[in-house]
Amino acid sequence: MYHLRAGPGPAYDPFGPRAIMSPDANGPPATRIAGRREANVAARRQRILESARTLLKESGPDGLSMRKLARNAGLSVTTLYNLLGSREEILQALIRDSVERLDEPTPDARTARDPLRRAARAMEGLLSYMIDNGDLLRPLIVADFSTGHWARLVQQDEGHRLRSLKGVIHTAVGDALANGQLRTSVGQPFLETQLYVGWELALDQWAFGILDDEVYRLKSLCGFYVGLLAFAAPDTRPRIEKELRRLERKFSPIEARPKRG
Repeated sequence: MYHLRAGPGPAYDPFGPRAIMSPDANGPPATRIAGRREANVAARRQRILESARTLLKESGPDGLSMRKLARNAGLSVTTLYNLLGSREEILQALIRDSVERLDEPTPDARTARDPLRRAARAMEGLLSYMIDNGDLLRPLIVADFSTGHWARLVQQDEGHRLRSLKGVIHTAVGDALANGQLRTSVGQPFLETQLYVGWELALDQWAFGILDDEVYRLKSLCGFYVGLLAFAAPDTRPRIEKELRRLERKFSPIEARPKRG
C-alpha cells in the first residue's frame, strides 16, 4: 500500500509535481522496492512533462523535439519513449495534465439560484483558465492542431475539472429547461453543443495569435449568449439580449483599432 506525501507549500495537488509516492514502511521488502520503483517512474514522467512545458513556453511547438526534451529533462531519448511514448503521445499527456489542472468552478457558478447565471459563470471560469494559462495552452493547441488530441479531449470531457465546469453548465441548462427559461424541441445535448460553437471557433484563432485574449473572451461569450438566445423563452430573451448589448459595447473600441498588416 502506498501513501501520497505532499511537498512544501500551501496547495497540494495529488497529481501535481510535488506529490510523491512513498511505500508503506510496514509493508514487506518486495512491496517497498516496488513502491520506490513506481515513485521513480512517476517522478521521471513528471520531469518530462515539466520540461516539455518549459520548451513550449520558451520556443513554441518547433522547439519541442525529442532530443531537446531529453536533454532538458536529463534523460535519454529512449527513456522518453519508454515512459511516455512519441512526441505526439507526450503532447497528448501534457494536454491531459493541463486539463486536469483546470480550476474548480467558482462558488457563484455552483450556488447562484438562477440557472442561466450559473451557466454563464462557469463559461467565464473556463475562459479565465484558458487565458491565465495561455503561455502553455496556446502552443500546445498549435502543436497538436493536426492530430486533434485537444479537440477530442474537450469533446470527451477528459479531466475531472473540465468535466466539473461543463457539468455545471449541463445542470444549469437542464434547470433552465425545467423552469421554462429555455425551450427546445431538440435534445439537451444538441442545445449544449451550440453553446460551445463560438468558443471552439475562437479557440483556434486565439491559439494561432489571430485573436488576442480580450477578443477571444468576447467572441466566446457572444457565441455562448447567442446560443442561449436561440432557445430562450420570450420572457427570457430580454435579459440575454441585454448581455449581448453589453458585449457589443465592449466590441466597439476594439473594432475601431487600426487593422494589422
